[in-house]
Amino acid sequence: MTLFAKVYQAFERFTAVLAAIAALMTLAMSFWVTYDVLARKFFDIGSPWSFDLSEYSLVWITFLGAPWVLLQDRHVRIELLIEAIPTWAQRTLGILVCIVAAFICGVLAWRTGVAAIEYFERNVYMPRIWRIPRIWPYCIIPIGSGLLTIAFVLRLGLYLREPDPEATLRAKASAGQETGEE
Repeated sequence: MTLFAKVYQAFERFTAVLAAIAALMTLAMSFWVTYDVLARKFFDIGSPWSFDLSEYSLVWITFLGAPWVLLQDRHVRIELLIEAIPTWAQRTLGILVCIVAAFICGVLAWRTGVAAIEYFERNVYMPRIWRIPRIWPYCIIPIGSGLLTIAFVLRLGLYLREPDPEATLRAKASAGQETGEE
């Protein structure tokens, strides 16, 4: 196994753990939103904390799960276009997309990281029901963007190394679809 394959596999396992945490957060959110709806309907009890917690959780769920989704090629894309062009064009397009996306995610990680440090240094609080430091709900954005940058760089490595990278990505995307296992 090559060094690239080992790094890819290790990062894939790490992002799978993060995606599992995102899935558990989604499950928890479904419980507290259900509680909020039922409490309002049957007992006329409002839970203003539920909205804030859901908002913060959605940010965390998105940025925890996105790198794994990208590595598994389970994101939204226009497969009809990709499959209609020759392999060399697929590779070229994939390389360009990975470079541009890695750059954009890197800039996002940098700029939101600077903002997060500023929130922390200035001790900025959220103007919500929960008066918590702003750094806690939003620190995941630079972290997740950084992880997405790494994921795009690893995906770029696939495009540069694999003879048919789209076939490899299709296999990853469909792995476990019949059995539910990976």
